[in-house]
Amino acid sequence: MKLAIALLIGSAIAGSAATGSGAAELPSRNSPTPAAKAQTCTIDGAPGVVLPGSGACVRIGGAVSAQVSAGSLSR
Repeated sequence: MKLAIALLIGSAIAGSAATGSGAAELPSRNSPTPAAKAQTCTIDGAPGVVLPGSGACVRIGGAVSAQVSAGSLSR
């Protein structure tokens, strides 16, 4: 009985794996169009990127800070 249940479950898993792999998209023969290279510019000496269609020069930046404290709590 246990063997029959194991075989039934195993065949169900194998069947679902075979069915699921057929759902993937196959590669096409058409090559994707290459993306246009970004035009660079400078903003106050820092590098930036020109937004296509507008001519605006944009620079994205930021900073990350963290604080760690350790000790014991006493009452």
